[in-house]
Amino acid sequence: MKTQTTDTYQRITDYVIEQLEKGYVVWEKGWNTLGLPKNIVTGHHYKGWNVFLLNFITMYHAYKTPYFITYKQAMDLEGTIRRGQKGYPVVWWATLEDKSKVIEINGEEQYLTYRVPKFHTVFNIEQTHGIEFPKTEELSRSHTFKIQTCEETVCNIRLRPVIKHGGDHAYYYPKHDLVQIPNVEQFYSDEGYYKTLFHELAHSTGHAKRLNRKELVESHGLGKELYSKEELTAELTAAFLCAVCGIGQEMITNSVAYIQGWLNVLKNDKRLILKAASQAQAAADYILNVNMDLQRSAITEYKSMRV
Repeated sequence: MKTQTTDTYQRITDYVIEQLEKGYVVWEKGWNTLGLPKNIVTGHHYKGWNVFLLNFITMYHAYKTPYFITYKQAMDLEGTIRRGQKGYPVVWWATLEDKSKVIEINGEEQYLTYRVPKFHTVFNIEQTHGIEFPKTEELSRSHTFKIQTCEETVCNIRLRPVIKHGGDHAYYYPKHDLVQIPNVEQFYSDEGYYKTLFHELAHSTGHAKRLNRKELVESHGLGKELYSKEELTAELTAAFLCAVCGIGQEMITNSVAYIQGWLNVLKNDKRLILKAASQAQAAADYILNVNMDLQRSAITEYKSMRV
C-alpha cells in the first residue's frame, strides 16, 4: 500500500510531466537583491506582464540591476545605447476618447473612453554608454515569517549540512558539506526561500555519507550530463517537500520551468523525469526521516531504471 507521502510524490511527478508536455515555461529566480524592475529615470515600477518579463531578462542576461531605460531617455541624458544591443518590448495601456459617442455617467455626459495597448522598447542600463547612473542600494523585505512545517523539516534532518546565509547565490558545496543561501529577506516570499533551501538540501542528500548519489559524487561542474541529472533530482525533491509542507502550487509551477531548462540540456528526454522522480523520492524521504527501508527500495528502483 502506498503511503500518503508517496502518493504526494506521484501527483507532483504527474503534474510536472503534464506541464512539460504543454511546452516551455519561463523560470523565475526566487530572490533579488535590488528590487523589482523599474524605469531608472522616472522611478516607475513596471507592472503586470512587464514585471515578469523584465525580471526574467535581468536574470537570463545576468544584468547587475533590474533597471531599464528607453532610447529617448538615454539620449536626453546625453548617452546612447551600445551598438548591437537589442531592446525589450513592454506594454502600457493608453486611454482614448471616442468623441463620436457620448454616454451619461452620474447625470453627466461624457465621451466614451476605451483602453488600447501600446508598446515601447526598453534597454537595461548595462546596455547604455556615456551615462552615469546613481549608485544602487540593496533592498530587502522588512517582514518575514518562519513557516513551521518547513522549519521542522529542516531541523529534523539527520546529519544536516552546515547552512550559511548571505550573498546573492544559492548552492551546495560538497567538499565542505555546506549549503549557502541568500538571506530570507532577499526572497520575494518566505515560500520561495524554503523552496530554494529545499533544493540545496536535496543536493546534500547525495553526499557520500548520506545517499551516496552518483550524480552528485561524480559530477564535475555545470553543463555536464551528471550535473544536469542531479539538478532534475534536486528540483523534484524540492517540489515534493513543498507539497508535503503545504506550500505547493506556485512553487511547483516554477519548478516545472526550471526542470524544462535542464531537460533541454539533456536533449529533452522526458523519460529522465521518471528516473529522477525515483531518486528524488529517496532524497525527500531522507530529509523527512521516512523509514530507511523505503529509501533503499526507491534507490534500488532508480538503479534498475538506469540505461
